[in-house]
Amino acid sequence: MRVLRAPDSYFEDLREFNIEPYYTNIPTAAGTEARIRYIKEGPQHGPLW
Repeated sequence: MRVLRAPDSYFEDLREFNIEPYYTNIPTAAGTEARIRYIKEGPQHGPLW
């Protein structure tokens, strides 16, 4: 599996996306890891979607 990664600088200075990033690594079937960026916004106990 070929994994591509966008530099963090691609996400800087986005006017309508000023949200703190979080990352997690997920193992792939090929034995490598995919780094996934996600956000945590809204009420801590609110519904996920």
